Amino acid sequence: MNKDYLIRLIAEYNPQLRGEAIAVPEFRRDLYAEVQEWMGRKEAIAIVGLRRTGKTTIMRQLMKDLGQGVLFFSFDEEETQNKETLTFIIDYALHVTGATHIFLDEIQYVGDWEGVLKRYYDQKEVKCIVSGSESLELSRAKAALAGRIISFRLDPLSFGEYLRMKGMAIGKGPASPEDYPAMEALYRRHVAGKELLEHEFLEYLYKGAFPELVSEENPAVIRRYIQELVVKKIIYRDIPAIFEIRRRDLLYELFRYACANSAGLFDIRNLCTLFSANYETVGNYLFYLKAAFLVTSAESYSGSPATRLRRNKKLYVVHPAIAFAVLGMEREMLSEEMLGQFVETICAGRYFWRDKQKREVDGVHDTGHLLPVEVKYRNRIAPDDLRGLLAFMGKFRVDRGIMVTKDTMDRRTLPAGEILFYPCWLYLLGQRISLPAPHPPA
Repeated sequence: MNKDYLIRLIAEYNPQLRGEAIAVPEFRRDLYAEVQEWMGRKEAIAIVGLRRTGKTTIMRQLMKDLGQGVLFFSFDEEETQNKETLTFIIDYALHVTGATHIFLDEIQYVGDWEGVLKRYYDQKEVKCIVSGSESLELSRAKAALAGRIISFRLDPLSFGEYLRMKGMAIGKGPASPEDYPAMEALYRRHVAGKELLEHEFLEYLYKGAFPELVSEENPAVIRRYIQELVVKKIIYRDIPAIFEIRRRDLLYELFRYACANSAGLFDIRNLCTLFSANYETVGNYLFYLKAAFLVTSAESYSGSPATRLRRNKKLYVVHPAIAFAVLGMEREMLSEEMLGQFVETICAGRYFWRDKQKREVDGVHDTGHLLPVEVKYRNRIAPDDLRGLLAFMGKFRVDRGIMVTKDTMDRRTLPAGEILFYPCWLYLLGQRISLPAPHPPA
């Protein structure tokens, strides 16, 4: 360990130690306010999520708002990725700079970092805020640091965040998709600029996952940024740094398959045949892609957890923009027919539903009660398009369902219950059906 080199790095990372301002963007992700609520408590904070979504920016914004007593260090360089360096950084922060809040970026590269933090947490008055681009190591750390750490997941930009980054006002007040009057009021506030919102929705699908691409217009730059700085860095560097990967080519091709077939049913046995690989390897590689936030999956909804485990799952790329970049797709290729699966991707939940008659619901949200959501990204919605929603509502005795469309805004009362129709851009602006973020205990 070269201590002089580490001290130089500390100086580079921390302009406030030289009396200079910490430069940060004015725009704040929605997660910022949630994390800030925990800054006055002793618990360590972990911010996890996909590369380039703004974890480091949130940390630096928190540092700037604190003003003093802060220190930042990143473990992105290979020679710093060890316990000795981590211990040196914390000791230097406490005893040389007098920091009370230590920000540790890309902490997942340091083996047993949770053990080091646990020791300082129990013995010193220090607040640690860590970030990571891989979920498994931080999940293990939560067990080791039980009662000492709270974690937050930073997802790709939401559509509302994307619009705000472009300087567009999106109206005041929350509107849940289950609350039709509130959604209708939100629609009326924006109906005069509907064409612009429809255009921006397509732009959001194409490039809107990452803050640094919001104002980028060059498709070649967009594709290369996502391919080189996100996908390839995760697949060829991040994942192999933590897991044993013998076939990086297979890992990449498996992810490319997920991009091309996002929102499709998958079976590991079929993937084994397709890629000429064994079951354990394919299963592990899918797990690694999930741990790195590149893909997600959904289970087929059933009242029985055992039944859910037996049924095929759906696989999703985490954001359509990543799929378009990996597949080399131009904006002009985003036809209405092709976009359906990617609109479903952006609206996906933890569950979907499909019965033996192949009646389907794209998303089933369970937040104390069931809410089925079907995606039909086209202008004309035929009666047969409601078949899956109505079947689900009848089977599970649900009195309301949602149809996400390209342009339809409507409310229909049918014998089986009420169907609410929303344009996709509006549904995303009003979406409040994910599980609530944690809040500090009283």
